[in-house]
Amino acid sequence: MQAFFQGTVDNFCAVYAVLNALQVLFGITVLQARKLFNRTLLAHSADALEFSRILSHGTDYVSLVDDMLADVQAHEFPELCVQAPFGPTAPCQQVWEVLRSCARPPLPLISVFRFLRFMPEQKKPYVDHWTVGHYMDMEGLHFLDCSLESGGLYCLPYSRLTDASHPLAREYVVIPPESVRILSSSSRVADLPV
Repeated sequence: MQAFFQGTVDNFCAVYAVLNALQVLFGITVLQARKLFNRTLLAHSADALEFSRILSHGTDYVSLVDDMLADVQAHEFPELCVQAPFGPTAPCQQVWEVLRSCARPPLPLISVFRFLRFMPEQKKPYVDHWTVGHYMDMEGLHFLDCSLESGGLYCLPYSRLTDASHPLAREYVVIPPESVRILSSSSRVADLPV
């Protein structure tokens, strides 16, 4: 028997990704994270249809992430800078370069994004998840992730990344470009290699 953990029964990985990014960027505590988590859910529960889509994974969670970041910026961290550098047609090579540049020490920028894991010849992803790009090494982009799954993806090598229009003959990952959010504090704003 295995204990339940985040992601097993809820669909709040996008909220956890934002909290983990804020922890890296601003050092938020568990109590601050709980306050932000609760405030986000309460705000979105006011619209029953929207909240139902959030609970049932009937959304891509981009607007939830954007709403949460705007709320955090308005109430806790006015120095938070958020960039959405890509439209839906940006090529994966360009997305990778931005994520790679954000993951270089001393971590002036933090990336939050959604990724989809596919098996060859499958139309639907078997994983749809939000995470934080944490650091890069020779293996690939390592995630600061809320999942505890033994088969979870915690490091993305570039060789597994592709565009949705170019599926691979092996397991592959697609990062919807429009989901990428780059966070920084106003004291650490940097130009992105877009």
